[in-house]
Amino acid sequence: MNYPELNEIVIATVKKILPYGAILMLDEYGGVEAFLHISEVSSGWTKSVGEHLKQGQKTVVKVVRLDKDKRQIDVSRKRVNEGERKRKMQEHKTATRAAKLLDRVAHQLKKKPEEAWKEAGDKLVEEYGDLYSAFEDLSKGGKPKSRIAKKWLDALTETAQKEIKPKKVEVKAALKISVFGSNGVEELKTVLKKLDSKKASIHYLGAPNYLVRVTAGDYKSAEKELATMKKVLEKTGSKVSWSLEKVK
Repeated sequence: MNYPELNEIVIATVKKILPYGAILMLDEYGGVEAFLHISEVSSGWTKSVGEHLKQGQKTVVKVVRLDKDKRQIDVSRKRVNEGERKRKMQEHKTATRAAKLLDRVAHQLKKKPEEAWKEAGDKLVEEYGDLYSAFEDLSKGGKPKSRIAKKWLDALTETAQKEIKPKKVEVKAALKISVFGSNGVEELKTVLKKLDSKKASIHYLGAPNYLVRVTAGDYKSAEKELATMKKVLEKTGSKVSWSLEKVK
């Protein structure tokens, strides 16, 4: 039987509500059962477990006691903070989606799901850490180092590129810019045109204020784009007064 580690954060499904707690099934460990005591359901006083959980509900818990010899696992819901809960639920969602995509590829190749995992899935998890990360890389044209048959790799890549959209992050910055001189308006238009790009868009808020929106695949690339914009502004000369600062 496969067991979680002590202090591991896991996804669980409520199997049965009891007067003094609840029996949960750990989704990532073949449905092995764990016990959630009423005192570990919520940080506040809990009169009834049913106030917080319902049968069939999925929840995020922490393994607080583990006795493999007795096959006993105790978990806590209240010891999972909000950040941990959100991250784990997101991991669960992406893992579930990745498994469905792999099943789709298996059906396409007229293979069984267990064959898909043996011939491709397990190898990708070993290389990337999780299956969804592998699909994300394939969607961008990545080439796994794992030894996977071409028919699998082609089908996986085709599915990834159809189903997974590239990640996008947005960074905002406040731009203040003024151009002095008789031809200031035209020169300002020229500077703003130089700042505009595929990743950055500039929105007029009222002179001399503008809002800059930078969209990129990750925050590092977005920050790099802002740095490039600053270099362009630094070359504009003494007739241009400007500032460019990130905002939330």
